[in-house]
Amino acid sequence: MASAAAAAVMLAGCAAGGGTDGVDAGSIAEIAETADPTAPEVDRIQGAVWQGAISAQWFLGSPTAEGYGVELASDWMTDATVGRAQLVAGEIGIVPGSSVGAVQLAQSGVDALIVAGNYESEEGRQVVYAMPDSGIETVADLEGATLGATSITGSWPNRIRLAITEEGGDPSSLSLVATTYGDMAEQLQSGTVDAVIAASFALPAVQATGAEPIFDVGGGEYAGRPENVWLTTREFHEANPNAIAAFQCAMVAGARLANERPEMERYMADTLGWDDGLIASSPSPISIDAPLDVAAVQADWDDEVAVSGAPEFDVGSLVIPMPAEC
Repeated sequence: MASAAAAAVMLAGCAAGGGTDGVDAGSIAEIAETADPTAPEVDRIQGAVWQGAISAQWFLGSPTAEGYGVELASDWMTDATVGRAQLVAGEIGIVPGSSVGAVQLAQSGVDALIVAGNYESEEGRQVVYAMPDSGIETVADLEGATLGATSITGSWPNRIRLAITEEGGDPSSLSLVATTYGDMAEQLQSGTVDAVIAASFALPAVQATGAEPIFDVGGGEYAGRPENVWLTTREFHEANPNAIAAFQCAMVAGARLANERPEMERYMADTLGWDDGLIASSPSPISIDAPLDVAAVQADWDDEVAVSGAPEFDVGSLVIPMPAEC
């Protein structure tokens, strides 16, 4: 089978050519270089976060943020599009999202920036499932299927479409519908969707239906890529560079704790309210506790270019450098 990279080249033949667009990374770096996390401009950052294991970084990092004088306040998010809309409207200062989503916002005229990494793609943790009687046995069978996902754009749909292309299928025939992790198992069983992209606490529920794995969107060449990042706006960063620096330091500290299983289980019990059975069956994501790998972040946008013909873009120009010291 050809690699996804080869499929990307095939699809990119009709993509927009020319130079690589981006934003003025110089001014972003200059602001970040002088940011002092110990002197935040605000004492509270409002965010929206997913109700799952991937948000442990936020909650376990909150004490570090409070040490800098910043409270991390949040509401649960069930739809990535809604979360991005809240960010654009100025209702919140931070939201999780993909690097693809960050570029899409930037290209639509919204000055979105990438603050820090959230968690990595990992084999077996983000998987397409379908029921045994669905007629879907391989990724090639997803051609023309209806796929439930928490986000209908971004890296996961792109990886699936690239895989369909590798098999000689029509990636545009895949229909994406927005759903939630809590609804995936029922929708599979009822036939509302043909397949789902399951992750986090959806995995044990979907597996319990007897659904079978079809395609691993986090494994192989995708493993280790930043699966999710934390986004803000240029306006928020320019007004609060010190608070953003404090948040970055808090996410590093939170990620290190989240990568310790006892701390993750404590978060699952105390914050998510999960019972022992659900905790035992729920894997821990690999939280990102270091500066982002810009090349890996860029790779997801290159997939978008290949799939949709979107303009090339320097994703690194959106990344706010981490503080030299926390």
